Amino acid sequence: MKKLAQLQLEHFQQMEQLELQYYSADYITPSQESYNWYRFRPDSIVAIEADNRVVAFMNLLPVKRHVYEQIVAGRFNDSLMTTADIEDFKQHPDCAYYFLSCVVVADTYRKSAALPTMLHHYLGMLDSVAKSGIRIHSIVMEAVTAAGNRFAKRLGMRLLCESNHDSHVYECDYATFKRHVLARYPLPDAPLKQTKKTDSHAADDPQ
Repeated sequence: MKKLAQLQLEHFQQMEQLELQYYSADYITPSQESYNWYRFRPDSIVAIEADNRVVAFMNLLPVKRHVYEQIVAGRFNDSLMTTADIEDFKQHPDCAYYFLSCVVVADTYRKSAALPTMLHHYLGMLDSVAKSGIRIHSIVMEAVTAAGNRFAKRLGMRLLCESNHDSHVYECDYATFKRHVLARYPLPDAPLKQTKKTDSHAADDPQ
């Protein structure tokens, strides 16, 4: 099992198939559009591979302020999001609004290092953004399953509202996100590897 250094369209096609195991198609962005997101902001999508298949991935994207305002009001379905909705840091924004739009981990890998590895990838990315002088306003997330709601709460997020497409919208500041990731999802000493799923609460986190 390894974190992929570069992603191709075929990886996003695998991600789409993985999502369909857990989510309704109404909540899933077409693979080509997700790939477009990645090409626009490569640091915002991370994936884990095992046996030549994507077994986990996560999207954390900086969105434009008007998109953020729609998300927190429960009026934005990210399955329709395009690169036009993603912030362009070349425009030197004063602050960044991050949207954790999706996290999926295949059942067999729920107790592996996949989820901590992805979360820590984003801690590094967000730290770089903050050091560049861009203030991180907050991190928002939509949850569409019970496990997704639990995951949001474990990240220290507070519930804002129920959306107009039957999801729950959560939010926290960067300091809270970082503190909860470090406390609840420490990186293991051993390299990425598959471990047998147990009844621990972490097995339910991703969806």
